Amino acid sequence: MHPLDFAIIVGYLVLITLVGLRLSGRVNTAHDFFLAGRSLTWWVIGLSIIGTNIGANSYVGAAGNAFSVGIAQANFEWIGAIPAMILAALVFIPLYWKAGVYSIPEYLGLRYNQAVRVVAALITSIVAVFAIGVALWALALTLQTYLGWPIWVGIMVTGTVVGLYSIAGGLAAVAFTDTLQVCIMFVGGLVIVGLGIAETGGFAGFATTLTEENPNHLQAYLPADHESFPWPGVILGLGVVLSPAYWCAGQAILQRTLGARTQWDASAGMMFAAFAKTFVPLLVVFPGLLALVMHAEIEYPDMALPWVIKNVLPPGISGLMFIAIIAALQSTIDSGINSTSLMVTRDIRHVLFKQADPADDLKVGRILTLVLLLLAMCVAPVVAEMGGIYTFIQTVLSLFQGPMLALLLLGAFTRSVTPSAGLWTLISGVAVASAILLGGVNMLYVAFASFVYSLAALWLFSRFTTHNDNIDLDKLTYSPWRRS
Repeated sequence: MHPLDFAIIVGYLVLITLVGLRLSGRVNTAHDFFLAGRSLTWWVIGLSIIGTNIGANSYVGAAGNAFSVGIAQANFEWIGAIPAMILAALVFIPLYWKAGVYSIPEYLGLRYNQAVRVVAALITSIVAVFAIGVALWALALTLQTYLGWPIWVGIMVTGTVVGLYSIAGGLAAVAFTDTLQVCIMFVGGLVIVGLGIAETGGFAGFATTLTEENPNHLQAYLPADHESFPWPGVILGLGVVLSPAYWCAGQAILQRTLGARTQWDASAGMMFAAFAKTFVPLLVVFPGLLALVMHAEIEYPDMALPWVIKNVLPPGISGLMFIAIIAALQSTIDSGINSTSLMVTRDIRHVLFKQADPADDLKVGRILTLVLLLLAMCVAPVVAEMGGIYTFIQTVLSLFQGPMLALLLLGAFTRSVTPSAGLWTLISGVAVASAILLGGVNMLYVAFASFVYSLAALWLFSRFTTHNDNIDLDKLTYSPWRRS
């Protein structure tokens, strides 16, 4: 490694560790640790949301997918994000604030029952461990490509650095380091675009090579029988189910909006993130296409972005962009472990163990942060056997986001669904999704089919089960058409 690159990387790692340790002085209670004492401003929230979203699957994984399938990958940034982000900002964030909850499972528990809360938190937490493992694997691949480090060394180093500031500073450290990391990501991404186009003979040379050698990579929508991303699946599975479920019910994304200083800051932060999201495809798709045009010889498609950094960028700029990858993946890891430790501490521990002392939540949350990180480090190598990063994480999400979205929508917009119906729909919906996926059906169709099943099941089960008259529906439902 060039000495300048090494200095930049070491300086960055020291900086974010110091930021996390500095913010640890503000963490005196579980409220401070999990929700940053409700002190986050709109611009910090917006940048932190983008930092969390542009993680293992949306940076390294998206570049790898662009290398494999082309610009159709951009649909996951536009169709798969912006409409749902606006819906979250205008409808669901105000609803969560009105309910006064720490988490999405807590809201579902209030709207249905505590069994739904525990099951939702348990499913989400298990998936989160794998998502964090994906991020660790992606960063380990990057370190191997760029520095020649063995995979296990990369996982250990990454886990140690992220663990230090996440355990010390909680959500405040996560949000502020995410903000710094996103700025680096955007600068580094724009540099890759400029130097990459120059390296391939200008925009005309880049476009000509791509068009002549890989014309199929210019299709915005892939054929209906495409193995990974058929266009009907993109519309139905991604646009209708996976995207709203992720942006309106994803704990790692929404936690920083629940830690906002006001409801306005929470919604404005999400709208700001939606605006920034329009530029993200340029940063995450272009490197994959550039590696393709430059005939990169790589073992995994997910190595496309690290290959570009190593072979295209000059010293100094290369170190800066390497930091951008570290930043993207760290954002996924730190947000995942903080939100998951919250759900395990409050949504599982407090419900299953009634005698648990809330005064111990801060200590328990920090211990769980460490435990979850260690678990994710153990499962990270499993990702290597599961295909590309992006496909793997979307497949996992397709197993439960259909039922979760159905519970959220009918719970928020109707007053007729019952607690028992919510529990049985959530359990059976995940089982149905798993059975369909095992049948060889594309993950996008799995998400849509399980969503439709869950809507029907929730309505049907509610016809034969009783309501809970103690639920405060005025506080937990959104019915603008209903007269008070």
